[in-house]
Formats: sequence, structure tokens, C-alpha cells
Amino acid sequence: MDVELPRLRLVDRLRSRWSRPVTLVTAGAGFGKTTALAQAVRANLVEPRGVDAWVTCGPDHEDAGRLALAIVDALGGRCGEAGVAEVLGALRGKAPLDVCLVLDDVHEVPDGSPGAELLQAVVRALPGNAHLVLSGRCVPALPLARREAAGEVGVIGTGELAFTGAETAALARRFGRELREDVHGWPALTRLSLSAGPTASWRYAAEEVLNGLAEPTRVALAALVVLGCATEEEVAAVAGVPVDLSYVVAKVPLVNRLDDGRYRAHELWAGLTSTEHLSAKAVEVLKARGELAGAGRIACRARDWGVLAGLAVELVRSTLSVLPCATAERWLKAVPAQRLQEPAFLLLTAAVMHANDFGDPSIDCLVDRAAAGMLEVGDLDGAAVVLGQAVITAHSRGDLARLVQVAQKAQQLEAKSPVLRLLRHSVAAVVAELAGDPEEALVHLGQAPTNEVPKSLAVSTTRFHVHCLAMCGRGQDAAELAERMLDDDLALRHAAAARWFDGQAVDFQENDADSTARDEFVARALHTVIAASFGETTTELPIEQDNPRDAVLACASHAAVAVARGEEELARDIYKQHLAKWPLEVKVAERHLRRFLTLGYVLSDELRERWDGTDLGPSHRKARAAGRALLRARQGDLRTDLQEEHALCYLPLPWSVELACRQAAVGRTKLGSWLADRVGTAVHRQCRELARDPDLAAGATKLLATVPTPPGHPIGIEVLGPLRVTRNGLVVDAPELRRARVRQLLGLLVLRPVLSREQAVDLLWPELDPASAARNLRVTTTHLRRLLEPGRAGGEASYCVRSDADTIRLVRGGMLAVDLWSFHELSDAGQLDQAVALWRGEPLHDLAELCEAEVARIRARHVGNLVGLGESRLVSADPEQAGRLAERALELEPFDPRGHRLALAAALRARNPRRIAEVRARVLDSVRELGVRPDSATEILLRQTVTGS
Repeated sequence: MDVELPRLRLVDRLRSRWSRPVTLVTAGAGFGKTTALAQAVRANLVEPRGVDAWVTCGPDHEDAGRLALAIVDALGGRCGEAGVAEVLGALRGKAPLDVCLVLDDVHEVPDGSPGAELLQAVVRALPGNAHLVLSGRCVPALPLARREAAGEVGVIGTGELAFTGAETAALARRFGRELREDVHGWPALTRLSLSAGPTASWRYAAEEVLNGLAEPTRVALAALVVLGCATEEEVAAVAGVPVDLSYVVAKVPLVNRLDDGRYRAHELWAGLTSTEHLSAKAVEVLKARGELAGAGRIACRARDWGVLAGLAVELVRSTLSVLPCATAERWLKAVPAQRLQEPAFLLLTAAVMHANDFGDPSIDCLVDRAAAGMLEVGDLDGAAVVLGQAVITAHSRGDLARLVQVAQKAQQLEAKSPVLRLLRHSVAAVVAELAGDPEEALVHLGQAPTNEVPKSLAVSTTRFHVHCLAMCGRGQDAAELAERMLDDDLALRHAAAARWFDGQAVDFQENDADSTARDEFVARALHTVIAASFGETTTELPIEQDNPRDAVLACASHAAVAVARGEEELARDIYKQHLAKWPLEVKVAERHLRRFLTLGYVLSDELRERWDGTDLGPSHRKARAAGRALLRARQGDLRTDLQEEHALCYLPLPWSVELACRQAAVGRTKLGSWLADRVGTAVHRQCRELARDPDLAAGATKLLATVPTPPGHPIGIEVLGPLRVTRNGLVVDAPELRRARVRQLLGLLVLRPVLSREQAVDLLWPELDPASAARNLRVTTTHLRRLLEPGRAGGEASYCVRSDADTIRLVRGGMLAVDLWSFHELSDAGQLDQAVALWRGEPLHDLAELCEAEVARIRARHVGNLVGLGESRLVSADPEQAGRLAERALELEPFDPRGHRLALAAALRARNPRRIAEVRARVLDSVRELGVRPDSATEILLRQTVTGS
């Protein structure tokens, strides 16, 4: 019945969305906004100008995260969490093609909501290849004034969306009827009026349609109305009977099947069908979808406060610590004042207050009242959610007494559901850890059903599990748990810290923009201790702390800085003062001291005596072994063989270098050499400091003589173009560079920083016998060392080029910079402008035949960088530069399809007819030569070169 009338004038009007950044389509219900947009999107498939991405907004999209995820998904992206950066990245990712993001029913995103703030940020930073269509009864307040003044905003309103006389007549001919009532071009009412006959009003027409439907069909329509958009299975679940929605579409006007396979009934039917009796089932369907905001809207409309109470508990349960406040506040505003004292709404009020200010002391009272109310009616699952909120709030403000109080309440619950069991075991674990028994905490955490509850509930428990494993000296287990179960930056930092204090010298990230103040406090303490292992000192934490946990962090960080500065006696005093305030009888304090066990073991006799008689975890045993190795070495006992990584991870640099010097005095320089390679010049500075100590002078002097000293000036090797060597930024013209084998060996070491002697002679002297080839390699290596470090005395070890019986190495770091290494690092980091700037021409000319495949890969990466940078320039509205970058890429790889697309898009965006014709001809010549068809994206751009649009 509801035959779609082509709205060709609107399709043509909407085609202009590709020529301006923002288009607004605004009108009341029933004006065919969605139909017109759908026809425009389908028309673009026939003659594409770019890529359309469609999002139908719903109540849940007032939440910025949900809206961002929906947009990224529509654009073909995938991510666990999304925000403005991910949305903009997904839009840019379509370059060089234009992309149009269509947001239908945008009135579902209310002003002032996080979703509206997301849209504001996207509009401000809209990429040059992106276009935005916002359609709805109204549009959120957006920063469009500057764009409107520049003519960059198109507006299609009620006047243009209304049927013209010709369109009304065309639709009447399809129905075989004449429209007698003037409905002022309102498309939905026009259809309804024509469906009922020549004299009926639209309301009478609607009633006639409904009266002609069998009861099951009428129920199916009502179920679809209450759901908004739904699948046939969802409608059947609400209707309670099997449904055939294709039959409903055929019989009922203003009911459509959407392009994604779902069905939608026009909102005009909402006022004509009874849906109250279906609200509860509709809520269940939307809950199953995860659309709690939509479910809450239905409950509010039906004034079903009991259903809304259940939704309130579910909202808090599923979004602990990340509550969508706009949704929660709207629900609370709708609830009658006399019902706000019910447990579920007390909980929701507390959750909103926590989100706004977790330090508000009145939150605890609300939570306690909510818990008591839940328990009074026997709602144990609800009480568990309430206590979960209490734990989150108490943990956020570091209120240990409150946590114990919550734990006592949790113990009174009869644990049946997974949520209750998780809560009881989690809180019991917190209490055990606070009592100084992390092993007991692990017992509870091992029984917590983290895999049976929503991830949002499990995350905080898993993080605490990671912490307790580390407290027990099980760093490897802690790191593996964090990497397996958590997926955010904070988890990666937890894993890296656990590995470091397990003796694995991994990279450690200090800052995390999204971390809480508490997380940042811990991270600063850990970073300070780790920095001391490299001889660095950082800003110290305030030494005065009011709880043993934070007091240990402050003590260890201050002591580590003191040792790094050579003030070991001060470090001893810091530990002495700490133990005077927090004696070992305070079990939780002693357990936290083990986190930095080596520091305490070396600096405190009291702690050493305690830990020598304690059964420690694996990580803590390694830390104790490092402390013992240092103390025994000071007594002349050098029998302990400490792993080099353990020396770095557990000892501040003055201590690890001291141990290296003591070992060097008896001929063992391995530790000193390893530290020099890993840490760099700080080791040599420390050796020079220790050479003044009569007890250490011999070993320090030997290390300085045998461990290569970094050059006193920067050395550069440039192979991205003609080979160049620089010193202090100046190009050198050394005779060694005139030797082809020296240039080739240097190029090989740049390509493969660790090169086996066998590989070198096979590549450079394949025609010689092994002895002659080995002799040539020794001579060539000597020339190479002289080229890079001409001032180094004869017999002194080279810093840049090192060798042993099997390999030759070009050492990274220090004063040596290699453009190819920087090229790869910058490319990996997405800093394409800097990577492209390093290119001076064909790389590694002397190895063009010896290493053809490796050179080709470097060239291909440069082509990719040029095109990627060109796409970025196109997005930022610089088509001229984008075109030049495309030309550079195609000079190196004439058949690169991505380069062709960039060249076409840049020419089109620059609106240069001659250039467009030239690029089109070259692309067509290229595909003809290859004997293939252009890919779909290239065809879109080629078609635009013909249409001129």
C-alpha cells in the first residue's frame, strides 16, 4: 500500500551535501525526512560522489560513547571504546574519497547531553573530506555561525519537504483517488487521506485502516510502534504472537522496511494505537539490546515507575563508574517526588552524585538507605549493585574505614547470583589486603566469578587481583593477568610495572591522560623508582602521607632519588623515619614495603633481618638476591652471579655500576658492558664518579678502559639518498667513503644492525676462499671504524661498530643517528611529514643488487608515506600539496592505485579542469596497461571527472 513516491527534486537538492560541510534537514514528524535521505543515499550508489554512512539516532545516543561507537561502526571501523578522536579518525580514513555522515532522528540527542557535546566537537574539527547531514525535528545547538556566514551550511526545511501540487497529484494517481482535504502538503497525512477514500479526513483514514486490520496485525503494528525500529523477531516477542511484517507493510501506510532489514512505523501511528499493555515486554526487548535509555523512555511514558526502578538498577550495574548522567538525571526528573525515596532511585541519585563529585559525604547515606531498602524486600541482587556502588565511591576517595564497613555489610548477604558472589569475594579481598594478608585476598579473588558478570563490574576486581599478585611477589602472573583480562592504557601500565619489578627491563609509560589522581600518584612513585635505575631523578611525592600504603610509595621514591644522587646515608634516614612511624608490626605497611624490596633490604638492617627469614614470592626473591649480591660484593664476596636485567631493574644506577666496578676489578666486565649498552652515557659518568673512590677506582678505571666511551659529538649516517656521514651535523669527506666495500658494509649494518660474519663475507666476497674473505672483512671493518670514529685511539674499543667471534654490530642510541632507522620509527608513529622529509633519493645505492628486495620494501614504504601524507593534506583542505605528494608517489610507483586515487581527488578538489583531464588520462592508461578494471573507489573518482561534480 505504501508505495514510495520518488522525491527527485529533494534528491537533487540533497546532492549538494557533497559540496558543503554541513546540511541540516529539519521538520516535524511526517514530512518524509528519512524517505528523502534514503532516496538520496540510493541515488549516490548509482552515480557516487563519495561514501555515505548512515546512523539512526536513538535515546541511547545521548551518551557520547554509544554515539561515537555507532558512527565508527557505520564508517566501517572497529574499536572497543570511541570518542571524538576515533570518529574524526574514521572520517579521515576514507580519504581521498569524500564521506558523508548522515545522522537521522538527531533530535534524539538532546541539547547539553554528552552526545550533543560530541557532535559539537566533530563539527568544529570536521575533516576536509567529510560532510555532515543532520536530520530531525530539531537539531542540537552546534557551533555553525562561522560556517553559515561562509555559506558552508545548507538547510532543507518544512517548506521544501512538503509535497508540491504536482507530487500530491502524482501520489493521488497512484492511489486512483482524489484528495479533497487540504493537508498543506504534509506527506504523511496526504498518504493517510488518500488511503481512505475521496472524502475522508486523515484521522478518519487512519481509523479506517486500523479497523480493517485483523487483531494479530493490529497487535503487530502496536508492537512495532512502541519499539520504534525493530526486527520481525523482536516485534513477535513484544506482540506475543508470530508476526508477518511484510504483510503489515503491504496493508498499512507509513510502515516501511529499512535498508538494514529492520521495520519502522511512522510516529503518527503512536497516537492512534494502544501500546500501554505492551510496554513491559518492549522494555525487556530493549534491555536485551542494551538500549536502556530507550527502555527508560517507554517506562516514563507509561508512568510505570516499577519498571523504571528495575532499569535504574540495571543502568548502575552496567555502567559502574562511567554512568551516563544525562539519562539518569532525566529519569530522576520524571519520577514523582514521593517515589524518589525508593531504593532504586536512591541508588540512581547516589550514582549521579558520585559521577559529579565522589567526595560528597551525603552519597554514603543515600547508598546505605538504598541497601537497607533492597534487603528489606529481599532484593539481594539489587543490594549487591548498591554495595558495588559503595565500593566504587569509597575506593575513589581512598576511604579505607568505609571499605571495611561495606565489607561487613557484604558478608551478611546470602551469595547466590554471580554479582553477589563477586561483590562478597571482592570486598573480602580488599579487607584481607588492608589487614596485610594479600595471600588471603588472592584466595577470595580466585573465587570471584569475573567471567559471569558484566565487564564493567569485573574490571575493578581484576585490577585489584593484579595488584595483589604483585604484592605477593608474583609479578609475572600479575602481568599476564592484566594483559589477558584488561584492555586499556592503565592495564598496560600495570602489566609493565609488574614485569619491571619481576626483573624484566621493559619500557614503562609514566603518564596516562585518562587515569585518576590516585592512579597518577602510584604511577609517579613507580616511575621515580624506575628512573633511578637509569641515574635519573624526578619530582618527588610529598613525604608526609596519612596512611601506610601511600607512605611506602613516598618513602621508596624519596630514597631512590637520594641514592641516585649519591646520598645513601640520607636514603637510610628516610627508611629509618618511615619505620619509626609505620613499624613492622603494621602488617599492611610491611607488605607494601616489599614492592620495593631491594631498596629496603640494602638501606635498613631491620628490614634485611625480617626478609632474610621470610618466605618470599618469586619476584621478591629476585629482588632480595640483587640486594644480597650488592652487599656481599661490598664485603669482597663476588661469587654471586646476578643477571644483568636484574641489576638494572632492582638497583638504582649508582648501585648497579658499583657492582659492575667491583666485578671488573676481578676481570668480569660483562655487567658493565651490558649497562653501558642499555643505559648509555650515564654509566660512564657514574664510573668516573666511582673512580674517585679508592675502594672502587681499580674496577671503575678498568671499565672506562674496556667499555667503549660514547663519542663526544653526534654522528649521522644517511642512506636515504646518496650515502653521507656527518659529524656535528657537517658532512665529512673521508677517504674511507671512496672504498665501495666500506660503503656496502656500512649499508648492510644499517639494514641489519646485527650482521653475522658469514652473511657479510657471502654478500661482499662470494668469490674468495673463507680465509681471504675473513681477512678482507677485518680490514674493511677497521676502515669503517676509522670513518665513524676517527679520533678514537688505536686499540681502544669502538663505540659504534662492535664485533665478536660471530657478529658485527652497529650500536643504536647514544650519539649515533641513522636516517633509515628514524624513517621507520617516524613511519610507525604516524609522523609522516617528518618521515617523508628524510628522503633525499634512491636509498642504499651500493646495495641495489645485493639487497634488492629490502631496498624495494623501503621504497614502497616511502610511497605509502607520501600517499598517506597527501591524504592528510587533502583532508586539511590543501589539494595543491596533496597533488604534489601524489605526483612524487607515482614517479616512484606509477601503478600504485592509492596514489592514483589521491591524484584524482586532489585534482577534483582543486577544480582545475586541465589537471583533472591529465590525471584521468594517466589513470586510464595505467589500468589499460595492467589489463584490469579500476577498483570501486577509483571508479567513483573517475566518474566525477566526467560529470564535473
